[in-house]
Amino acid sequence: MKLQTTIGKAFEINKDTSIYGVFAEIGAGQETVNFFYKAGLASQTVAKSMSAYDMTFSDEIYGKQNRYVCKERLLTMLNHEYRLLEKRLKRKSGKTSRFFVFAVTAVTSTRKKDTLFSSNQHAWMGLRFQAKPLQAFNNIIFYVNCLDKNRLQQHEALGILGVNLIYAGFQCKEDPKKFISSLTENLSGSRIEIHGMSCLGPAFKNFSAPLTNLEILSQDLSSLAFFPSEEKSEFISDVTFNKSLVIIYKDKQLIKDFKETKVNPLKSLSLDEQKTALISFIPKNQLKLPRFKKQLKELCKNNSFVLMAPDLPLEELKKLISLYSSKPLTFVICENYFKEKMFNPDFYKNRSVLKSLGLLFDKKTKVAVFSKNKTFSVKTQKLNQNHEHILKNYLTTKKQIVDIKPGL
Repeated sequence: MKLQTTIGKAFEINKDTSIYGVFAEIGAGQETVNFFYKAGLASQTVAKSMSAYDMTFSDEIYGKQNRYVCKERLLTMLNHEYRLLEKRLKRKSGKTSRFFVFAVTAVTSTRKKDTLFSSNQHAWMGLRFQAKPLQAFNNIIFYVNCLDKNRLQQHEALGILGVNLIYAGFQCKEDPKKFISSLTENLSGSRIEIHGMSCLGPAFKNFSAPLTNLEILSQDLSSLAFFPSEEKSEFISDVTFNKSLVIIYKDKQLIKDFKETKVNPLKSLSLDEQKTALISFIPKNQLKLPRFKKQLKELCKNNSFVLMAPDLPLEELKKLISLYSSKPLTFVICENYFKEKMFNPDFYKNRSVLKSLGLLFDKKTKVAVFSKNKTFSVKTQKLNQNHEHILKNYLTTKKQIVDIKPGL
């Protein structure tokens, strides 16, 4: 199929007289509706376009919020604008129109450092739309991280992504694979990452939260994917908000060992299960597509969640997780990882052991080591080099490295 330009997609939407709705763009997200105006016939599509850059104006329209670039603000925008749209136009054209509201709340900036995961250039974007006139609405919402270094490029990328979202919502909703791939058309290279997506409504019967996020990961539209404990849409920010985290690090065997020995990591670490999220980290390269759904169901038992990302060392994974939580973090590792890698200079390549562990450990971070061997202890474990042993003793004395014993 021939790739359409962004203007071409906007024009195709504008030509369809049944598609009619509202564009609400606040913060740095001010570009999407501009493509529809430039394409021509915008009066057939745009019932209203509005933008709010000043926080006072935004608060007057949508109510006060602690954060402006967040899922809650996006949902407030979609709810407010769709309610007004139906109130004002349903009687007049509801029988022939497929109403929609496109909304985005964004912040962008010129980057000083080239970092993979940035918390300064990001947005929440969503589309609420009817697949057929008078039908219940559908919702698409997702979090997007902007990877362009230049602020104007970030604005452009968000505008293109917005057009792609509206086009995909109306034209590609039957096929999850085609829907996901269409979102990054005309966005050359790695300009954006999509961290989590929710597609709900009567038009998305072929979609599920786990498989949608798997498709995003498989198509390299994100470096991470988060999978909820049930067939429902949850974002990592929802699960990690105001909670301590326990990350079972990169070893599916650990899950089996906990099950066989009846060890509950949260109880063993004396953590409040209501205030702690248990997450299993599985490297992306361990993904087995044919058996994924079965694997996921097993991994997500007991209210655990699954995070997939590149095969990152602990300190890099911590950096990634810190975007979503500032609460205490515990990594659970196996005995072999502790013995063979944690203090091994060869494992850290271009970074020293001391620097790597310095980036990992702070007052809020600890590592728990699990062994099925009841005689194993991190305190008595001997390491190859004397300086490694001194560093290990220091961390165990400070209780930043602790044991998890079978049967606890």
